[in-house]
Amino acid sequence: MKRSSAKNKGFTLIELLVVISIIALLIAILLPSLAKAKELANRAVCSANVRGIIQSMVIYAQSNESQFPSVVPPASTTYQNNTGSTGPTNGVNASAPAVINAIYSTPVHQANVMACMWLMVLNGQMTPKSFICPSDPIATTPSLEFNSTQEYYSNFGMVSGATAGSTTGQGESYSIACPWYAPSGGTPMVGGWWNDNAASSDLPLVSDMAPANATGSGNANRITTTPQANTYGPYIYNSGNHGGAGQNVGFGDDHVTWETNPYCGQAGDNIFTYVTTTTGASGSTSSQTAVTPGTLPTLTSDVAPFDTVMLPVRNVGTGAW
Repeated sequence: MKRSSAKNKGFTLIELLVVISIIALLIAILLPSLAKAKELANRAVCSANVRGIIQSMVIYAQSNESQFPSVVPPASTTYQNNTGSTGPTNGVNASAPAVINAIYSTPVHQANVMACMWLMVLNGQMTPKSFICPSDPIATTPSLEFNSTQEYYSNFGMVSGATAGSTTGQGESYSIACPWYAPSGGTPMVGGWWNDNAASSDLPLVSDMAPANATGSGNANRITTTPQANTYGPYIYNSGNHGGAGQNVGFGDDHVTWETNPYCGQAGDNIFTYVTTTTGASGSTSSQTAVTPGTLPTLTSDVAPFDTVMLPVRNVGTGAW
């Protein structure tokens, strides 16, 4: 008797290629949607962080004579974006009260914007992780509260002794409205400006990290975007945190909005630039100046609408403060 046998039949090469091509096509279609969904989720987390910072500022003010957290203003027209120093309270066992006391008492601690925000961590109101935007390509690791080499009056961006200007371990993704102004062009001072617990609902207080003014090559290193009706001149620059698409901005009543361009201050003011003349008002179409790292904006009025400008600033391309 002749036994019949069935042949084992598999996929042909052409069939396998067709299946692989279909899978690759589906992946190509789905990946942008997944990336967009991830970015939208990151924006939601970032928005919650910004709101948390403002709420913490209000809590701080309630225990500090209605004053938002702010350190001693600069003695000149420069400010320190990010510097480190050793001192009697440096080290992993340093106490928060000792560091807070040093912030207010030692001249070297003057004019560090990030120290203003770090006061809220030292007070136990916030955690370092709350200052990281999940879409920030530079600041990816939260700062440590203390470490063995730095006295953390500035802390942000200085994880395990990372130096100023380094792109390694920068632990800060947000900027706050400049807490100082110079009355009649005099010595910078704090108080009387926006920096008290009476900020109005249209006054920006916190935003995604402000972009720095470029040096040497014009404005090439800042991410740009143009709104539908650009009537404010050439300074349309967004934060680098979200790929230049826009920034989360928090206001005095702790509401946070997603802004596709920086003209969201009072009277259409650009929150990433400042007016260089006393005759210019908020939202001025002329003499708008972007902030250079280490240079204090010339803010000369404590009367609304404020020419609000966010500090610190960071180079979008290199991550340098």
